[in-house]
Amino acid sequence: MTARLCPSGAITYERTDGGPQEPAPIVNLVRMREDGPLAFNAELRIAGEEPRLRATLCRCGLSKEKPYCDGSHVDGGFIASGEREPKASEPLPARNGPLDVVPQKNGPLEVTGNLEVVTGTGHTVDRTTQTWLCRCGHSQNKPFCDGSHAKVGFIADGA
Repeated sequence: MTARLCPSGAITYERTDGGPQEPAPIVNLVRMREDGPLAFNAELRIAGEEPRLRATLCRCGLSKEKPYCDGSHVDGGFIASGEREPKASEPLPARNGPLDVVPQKNGPLEVTGNLEVVTGTGHTVDRTTQTWLCRCGHSQNKPFCDGSHAKVGFIADGA
């Protein structure tokens, strides 16, 4: 279905014929979009909101709808590769399940749960159960936080 291809989750559907609703993914993923946001596909709980299966979250620091992407990266000229070298990691015992995303005040996204970080072309970069993802746009280790938010004075609400 087309709705399942929507990375932001803005397009959803609800079956009215009694058939099964959209299933949770069998692998929790966050994909780095070239010069763009982080696209999540997982059983997401973002800052205590109702669970959802897809969301695109800002990684440029410019969105007016943080933690969500509003397209500001385009006008802001954000440049960040969707590709990077993989880090050695072992497959997780479980690859799905709830994934909590908690925006930290003036800092990164704290992500807890089974997660595979993948490039825009689908190569696995890391497998983890807890990580901090940059949302200020200044990390030299994108998509991971390196503390740059404190140096550049990034301001954003926390959860």
